Amino acid sequence: GTISTFVAFLLTLRSNQALSRLMEARALWSKVILNTREMSNLIVSFIYPVDKQLALLLGRHVALFGWLLKSQLRFTKKDDVVELVRTMLPNKRDADYLLSQRQKTVAVITRIRQVLAHLGKAHKLTTAEEIALDHTAHALSEAITSTGRIRASPIPTLYTSHTSRLLVFYLFCLPPALHLSGLDGIMTTILTMVVGFAMFGLDEISHLFEQPFRVIPMYQMSKRAMQATADCFTCRPPPLDGEKIVEDEEKELSQRELTSYWSNKDMSQMSDNLME
Repeated sequence: GTISTFVAFLLTLRSNQALSRLMEARALWSKVILNTREMSNLIVSFIYPVDKQLALLLGRHVALFGWLLKSQLRFTKKDDVVELVRTMLPNKRDADYLLSQRQKTVAVITRIRQVLAHLGKAHKLTTAEEIALDHTAHALSEAITSTGRIRASPIPTLYTSHTSRLLVFYLFCLPPALHLSGLDGIMTTILTMVVGFAMFGLDEISHLFEQPFRVIPMYQMSKRAMQATADCFTCRPPPLDGEKIVEDEEKELSQRELTSYWSNKDMSQMSDNLME
Protein backbone atom coordinates (compact mmCIF):
# COMPACT_ATOMS: atom_id res chain seq x y z
CA GLY A 1 0.00 0.00 0.00
CA THR A 2 2.78 2.45 0.85
CA ILE A 3 4.70 1.72 -2.36
CA SER A 4 1.55 2.00 -4.49
CA THR A 5 0.84 5.41 -2.92
CA PHE A 6 4.33 6.65 -3.82
CA VAL A 7 4.06 5.27 -7.36
CA ALA A 8 0.64 6.83 -7.91
CA PHE A 9 1.86 10.17 -6.56
CA LEU A 10 4.96 10.23 -8.77
CA LEU A 11 3.06 9.19 -11.90
CA THR A 12 0.34 11.77 -11.26
CA LEU A 13 2.86 14.53 -10.64
CA ARG A 14 4.84 13.64 -13.74
CA SER A 15 1.69 13.45 -15.88
CA ASN A 16 0.53 16.85 -14.64
CA GLN A 17 3.92 18.38 -15.45
CA ALA A 18 3.93 16.86 -18.92
CA LEU A 19 0.38 18.04 -19.64
CA SER A 20 1.18 21.54 -18.42
CA ARG A 21 4.15 21.67 -20.80
CA LEU A 22 1.89 20.53 -23.63
CA MET A 23 -0.73 23.17 -22.85
CA GLU A 24 1.91 25.90 -22.59
CA ALA A 25 3.42 24.87 -25.93
CA ARG A 26 0.02 24.91 -27.62
CA ALA A 27 -0.75 28.34 -26.14
CA LEU A 28 2.57 29.67 -27.42
CA TRP A 29 1.86 28.39 -30.93
CA SER A 30 -1.57 30.01 -30.82
CA LYS A 31 0.19 33.28 -30.03
CA VAL A 32 2.54 32.70 -32.97
CA ILE A 33 -0.47 32.48 -35.30
CA LEU A 34 -2.05 35.53 -33.67
CA ASN A 35 1.08 37.67 -33.79
CA THR A 36 1.83 36.59 -37.35
CA ARG A 37 -1.62 37.74 -38.41
CA GLU A 38 -1.26 40.97 -36.42
CA MET A 39 2.12 41.72 -37.96
CA SER A 40 0.77 41.09 -41.46
CA ASN A 41 -2.20 43.38 -40.82
CA LEU A 42 0.09 46.13 -39.57
CA ILE A 43 2.38 45.74 -42.56
CA VAL A 44 -0.55 46.01 -44.96
CA SER A 45 -2.02 49.00 -43.11
CA PHE A 46 1.14 51.02 -42.45
CA ILE A 47 3.94 49.92 -44.80
CA TYR A 48 2.04 48.85 -47.92
CA PRO A 49 0.71 52.37 -48.67
CA VAL A 50 4.18 53.95 -48.49
CA ASP A 51 6.43 51.21 -49.93
CA LYS A 52 4.85 48.20 -51.59
CA GLN A 53 8.09 46.35 -52.31
CA LEU A 54 9.20 46.50 -48.69
CA ALA A 55 5.73 45.41 -47.60
CA LEU A 56 6.00 42.40 -49.88
CA LEU A 57 9.48 41.61 -48.56
CA LEU A 58 8.27 41.66 -44.97
CA GLY A 59 5.15 39.68 -45.86
CA ARG A 60 7.27 36.89 -47.29
CA HIS A 61 9.48 36.84 -44.19
CA VAL A 62 6.50 36.81 -41.82
CA ALA A 63 4.92 33.95 -43.80
CA LEU A 64 8.15 31.98 -43.32
CA PHE A 65 8.29 32.56 -39.57
CA GLY A 66 6.08 29.62 -38.56
CA TRP A 67 7.89 27.13 -40.80
CA LEU A 68 11.29 28.29 -39.57
CA LEU A 69 10.19 28.06 -35.93
CA LYS A 70 8.90 24.53 -36.54
CA SER A 71 12.22 23.57 -38.13
CA GLN A 72 14.15 25.10 -35.23
CA LEU A 73 12.13 23.29 -32.55
CA ARG A 74 12.45 19.90 -34.22
CA PHE A 75 16.12 20.33 -35.15
CA THR A 76 15.51 19.49 -38.80
CA LYS A 77 18.40 19.61 -41.23
CA LYS A 78 19.23 22.81 -43.03
CA ASP A 79 18.56 21.18 -46.39
CA ASP A 80 14.93 20.59 -45.34
CA VAL A 81 14.15 24.32 -45.41
CA VAL A 82 16.35 25.42 -48.31
CA GLU A 83 13.70 24.78 -50.95
CA LEU A 84 11.03 26.47 -48.88
CA VAL A 85 13.12 29.58 -48.23
CA ARG A 86 14.23 29.93 -51.84
CA THR A 87 10.65 29.54 -53.04
CA MET A 88 9.32 32.15 -50.65
CA LEU A 89 12.24 34.56 -51.16
CA PRO A 90 12.93 34.79 -54.89
CA ASN A 91 15.70 37.33 -54.27
CA LYS A 92 18.86 35.23 -53.96
CA ARG A 93 20.54 37.69 -51.61
CA ASP A 94 17.63 37.60 -49.16
CA ALA A 95 17.45 33.80 -49.29
CA ASP A 96 21.22 33.39 -48.84
CA TYR A 97 21.22 35.70 -45.82
CA LEU A 98 18.40 33.82 -44.13
CA LEU A 99 19.87 30.38 -44.82
CA SER A 100 23.29 31.43 -43.52
CA GLN A 101 21.93 32.30 -40.08
CA ARG A 102 22.09 29.87 -37.17
CA GLN A 103 18.75 31.08 -35.79
CA LYS A 104 16.67 31.81 -38.84
CA THR A 105 13.65 32.98 -36.85
CA VAL A 106 15.77 35.67 -35.20
CA ALA A 107 16.98 36.69 -38.66
CA VAL A 108 13.35 37.27 -39.67
CA ILE A 109 12.86 39.60 -36.68
CA THR A 110 16.11 41.37 -37.53
CA ARG A 111 14.91 41.93 -41.08
CA ILE A 112 11.62 43.37 -39.86
CA ARG A 113 13.35 45.82 -37.55
CA GLN A 114 15.80 46.78 -40.30
CA VAL A 115 12.89 47.82 -42.51
CA LEU A 116 11.25 49.68 -39.63
CA ALA A 117 14.45 51.61 -38.97
CA HIS A 118 14.80 52.46 -42.66
CA LEU A 119 11.23 53.73 -42.97
CA GLY A 120 11.49 55.59 -39.67
CA LYS A 121 14.59 57.46 -40.80
CA ALA A 122 12.82 58.33 -44.06
CA HIS A 123 9.86 59.68 -42.03
CA LYS A 124 7.46 57.34 -43.80
CA LEU A 125 6.07 55.96 -40.53
CA THR A 126 4.66 57.80 -37.57
CA THR A 127 5.94 57.12 -34.07
CA ALA A 128 2.71 55.31 -33.18
CA GLU A 129 3.01 53.07 -36.25
CA GLU A 130 6.63 52.22 -35.44
CA ILE A 131 5.70 51.35 -31.85
CA ALA A 132 2.84 49.09 -32.96
CA LEU A 133 5.03 47.24 -35.45
CA ASP A 134 7.95 46.91 -33.06
CA HIS A 135 5.66 45.68 -30.27
CA THR A 136 4.39 42.87 -32.51
CA ALA A 137 7.95 42.03 -33.58
CA HIS A 138 8.85 41.79 -29.89
CA ALA A 139 5.94 39.38 -29.36
CA LEU A 140 7.28 37.13 -32.13
CA SER A 141 10.77 37.33 -30.63
CA GLU A 142 9.34 36.40 -27.23
CA ALA A 143 7.71 33.33 -28.80
CA ILE A 144 11.14 32.19 -30.02
CA THR A 145 12.56 32.43 -26.50
CA SER A 146 9.57 30.80 -24.78
CA THR A 147 9.34 27.83 -27.13
CA GLY A 148 13.10 27.39 -26.96
CA ARG A 149 12.93 27.29 -23.17
CA ILE A 150 10.44 24.42 -23.28
CA ARG A 151 12.51 22.59 -25.88
CA ALA A 152 15.78 22.95 -23.97
CA SER A 153 14.54 22.25 -20.43
CA PRO A 154 12.73 18.90 -20.19
CA ILE A 155 11.67 17.27 -16.94
CA PRO A 156 14.86 16.31 -15.01
CA THR A 157 16.10 12.86 -15.95
CA LEU A 158 16.70 11.94 -12.30
CA TYR A 159 13.00 12.37 -11.57
CA THR A 160 12.07 10.31 -14.63
CA SER A 161 14.51 7.49 -13.88
CA HIS A 162 13.51 7.34 -10.21
CA THR A 163 9.83 7.02 -11.17
CA SER A 164 10.64 4.21 -13.62
CA ARG A 165 12.74 2.29 -11.06
CA LEU A 166 10.06 2.59 -8.40
CA LEU A 167 7.40 1.47 -10.90
CA VAL A 168 9.41 -1.64 -11.83
CA PHE A 169 9.99 -2.45 -8.15
CA TYR A 170 6.26 -2.09 -7.44
CA LEU A 171 5.23 -4.38 -10.33
CA PHE A 172 7.88 -6.91 -9.25
CA CYS A 173 6.41 -7.05 -5.73
CA LEU A 174 2.77 -6.96 -6.82
CA PRO A 175 2.29 -10.68 -7.79
CA PRO A 176 3.56 -12.09 -4.46
CA ALA A 177 1.42 -9.59 -2.56
CA LEU A 178 -1.69 -10.53 -4.53
CA HIS A 179 -0.98 -14.24 -4.16
CA LEU A 180 -0.56 -13.90 -0.39
CA SER A 181 -3.88 -12.06 -0.22
CA GLY A 182 -5.67 -15.18 -1.40
CA LEU A 183 -5.93 -14.76 -5.15
CA ASP A 184 -5.19 -17.77 -7.33
CA GLY A 185 -2.44 -17.80 -9.96
CA ILE A 186 -4.66 -16.89 -12.93
CA MET A 187 -6.25 -13.86 -11.25
CA THR A 188 -2.88 -12.73 -9.95
CA THR A 189 -1.41 -12.87 -13.44
CA ILE A 190 -4.36 -11.06 -15.06
CA LEU A 191 -4.47 -8.33 -12.42
CA THR A 192 -0.71 -7.80 -12.60
CA MET A 193 -0.87 -7.48 -16.39
CA VAL A 194 -3.72 -4.96 -16.22
CA VAL A 195 -2.00 -2.83 -13.57
CA GLY A 196 1.31 -2.99 -15.45
CA PHE A 197 -0.34 -2.04 -18.74
CA ALA A 198 -2.08 0.96 -17.15
CA MET A 199 0.95 2.26 -15.28
CA PHE A 200 3.49 1.72 -18.06
CA GLY A 201 1.05 3.32 -20.49
CA LEU A 202 0.69 6.37 -18.27
CA ASP A 203 4.46 6.53 -17.85
CA GLU A 204 4.96 6.39 -21.63
CA ILE A 205 2.37 9.11 -22.23
CA SER A 206 4.11 11.36 -19.73
CA HIS A 207 7.46 10.66 -21.38
CA LEU A 208 6.00 11.53 -24.80
CA PHE A 209 4.52 14.82 -23.60
CA GLU A 210 7.82 15.91 -22.05
CA GLN A 211 8.73 17.20 -25.50
CA PRO A 212 5.40 18.65 -26.67
CA PHE A 213 6.74 19.87 -30.01
CA ARG A 214 7.01 16.25 -31.12
CA VAL A 215 3.24 15.79 -30.84
CA ILE A 216 1.86 19.26 -31.60
CA PRO A 217 0.66 19.49 -35.24
CA MET A 218 3.06 22.28 -36.13
CA TYR A 219 2.63 21.62 -39.85
CA GLN A 220 -1.02 22.64 -39.71
CA MET A 221 -0.25 25.57 -37.41
CA SER A 222 2.54 26.86 -39.67
CA LYS A 223 0.23 26.54 -42.64
CA ARG A 224 -2.45 28.54 -40.84
CA ALA A 225 0.06 31.26 -40.02
CA MET A 226 1.10 31.46 -43.68
CA GLN A 227 -2.53 31.55 -44.80
CA ALA A 228 -3.21 34.37 -42.36
CA THR A 229 -0.36 36.38 -43.89
CA ALA A 230 -1.58 35.70 -47.40
CA ASP A 231 -5.14 36.70 -46.53
CA CYS A 232 -3.96 40.03 -45.15
CA PHE A 233 -2.42 40.90 -48.52
CA THR A 234 -4.99 39.40 -50.88
CA CYS A 235 -8.17 40.23 -48.94
CA ARG A 236 -7.69 43.93 -48.31
CA PRO A 237 -10.86 45.88 -47.47
CA PRO A 238 -12.32 48.37 -49.97
CA PRO A 239 -11.11 51.98 -49.66
CA LEU A 240 -12.92 54.32 -47.30
CA ASP A 241 -14.89 57.31 -48.50
CA GLY A 242 -12.47 60.13 -49.17
CA GLU A 243 -9.40 57.89 -49.03
CA LYS A 244 -6.76 58.83 -51.56
CA ILE A 245 -6.24 56.10 -54.14
CA VAL A 246 -3.49 55.92 -56.73
CA GLU A 247 -5.23 55.29 -60.05
CA ASP A 248 -2.55 53.10 -61.60
CA GLU A 249 -1.72 51.22 -58.39
CA GLU A 250 -3.15 47.91 -59.55
CA LYS A 251 -1.59 48.34 -62.97
CA GLU A 252 1.90 48.87 -61.62
CA LEU A 253 1.87 46.14 -58.98
CA SER A 254 -1.08 43.78 -58.75
CA GLN A 255 -2.17 41.92 -55.65
CA ARG A 256 -1.22 38.63 -57.27
CA GLU A 257 2.29 39.93 -57.92
CA LEU A 258 2.54 41.20 -54.36
CA THR A 259 1.72 37.78 -52.95
CA SER A 260 2.99 35.36 -55.55
CA TYR A 261 3.90 32.90 -52.77
CA TRP A 262 0.16 32.31 -52.48
CA SER A 263 -0.18 31.33 -56.14
CA ASN A 264 -0.48 27.73 -57.27
CA LYS A 265 2.69 28.10 -59.30
CA ASP A 266 4.89 28.86 -56.30
CA MET A 267 3.29 26.30 -54.04
CA SER A 268 3.60 23.58 -56.67
CA GLN A 269 7.39 24.04 -56.65
CA MET A 270 7.55 22.62 -53.12
CA SER A 271 7.34 18.88 -52.59
CA ASP A 272 4.44 17.50 -50.57
CA ASN A 273 6.64 16.24 -47.72
CA LEU A 274 8.85 19.33 -47.53
CA MET A 275 7.12 20.86 -44.53
CA GLU A 276 6.00 17.70 -42.69
